[in-house]
Amino acid sequence: MKISLPQLKKHLSGGLSAVYFVAGDEPLLAAEALDAIRKAARADGYEDREVFVPGTGFDWDSIRSSAGNMSLFASRRIVEVRLPTGKPGRTGGPMLADLAENPPPDTMLIIIAEQFDSAVAKAKWVARVSDAGTAVIIKPIALEQLPGWIEKDFHRHKLSFEPEVIQLLTHRVEGNLLAARQEVDKLALLADDGHVSVELATQSVSDGARFDVFQLSDAAHSPDSRRAIRILYGLRAEGVAAPLVLWALAREATTLVSVWQAVDEGQSSGLAMKQARVWGPRQQLIPACLRRHSRESVESLLTLAAMADRVVKGAKRGEPWDALLELLLAIGQPADGMQGQLSA
Repeated sequence: MKISLPQLKKHLSGGLSAVYFVAGDEPLLAAEALDAIRKAARADGYEDREVFVPGTGFDWDSIRSSAGNMSLFASRRIVEVRLPTGKPGRTGGPMLADLAENPPPDTMLIIIAEQFDSAVAKAKWVARVSDAGTAVIIKPIALEQLPGWIEKDFHRHKLSFEPEVIQLLTHRVEGNLLAARQEVDKLALLADDGHVSVELATQSVSDGARFDVFQLSDAAHSPDSRRAIRILYGLRAEGVAAPLVLWALAREATTLVSVWQAVDEGQSSGLAMKQARVWGPRQQLIPACLRRHSRESVESLLTLAAMADRVVKGAKRGEPWDALLELLLAIGQPADGMQGQLSA
């Protein structure tokens, strides 16, 4: 059975599973889920806990042996298996699935996948474990959901606040829930009267935003150039290599050119995006971006990408991050619109 994090509280109040699979790339939310499961388990008599973190050369039979010996102890026990990459390998996957389908008595098995990409999600062992127990799939907090999440965290501390405070924190900690939690906790200590003003938040909140190149890819298509630029230079400040950023932006430029050319030849935008491997929310981003382009601006993207490539690789004089900025702005802020060639 698969449930979301918001559904976990209700699930735990109705009785515990013998097997839990907690998966997701957001450490704070995964930790909250695990804390809730462990708390409910302790209340139900699971007093001992043993943790395994498999690595290279790990003896998977040690988990089976440990779980099989649980009945020798007076109390119930938890066996936790943490998978840093989410991939237990050819030996570990089937073993975990077998153990989940036949758990020893008085034993709770908790499997944690700290990374959960599409390959892990489609693995056979994940399907077997999910069917045998309860899978809690942690989904990242989207940007539009972040203000609501921060507001709930303020309510957790019973704090009152000015509306602008939520906007300030959202801007400062975008992409980093742990930083958001830490900032709210800090403000709770600083707000002697239980009220957080804009002045207090401005003085105390550090810039904890954390970005990746995939966020930059989506932001590149947006008309909000300020956010795109902020992400670009946030990546630079975090030490992300310029070639990796170039790869992301060049891919977006190539995608725009590919979709434009296909539509120009008479294909529907839906088919054009499918052939260009554009999925999910990007199916709204790409057409909206192209409607701001002209033929000339689209065709210039590959030239700018090639120039940026030469600068980044040192084959042409220039500042790599300036070249990346020029390409970024050319993707999302062309001079002329394409006047409705693509449907919404």
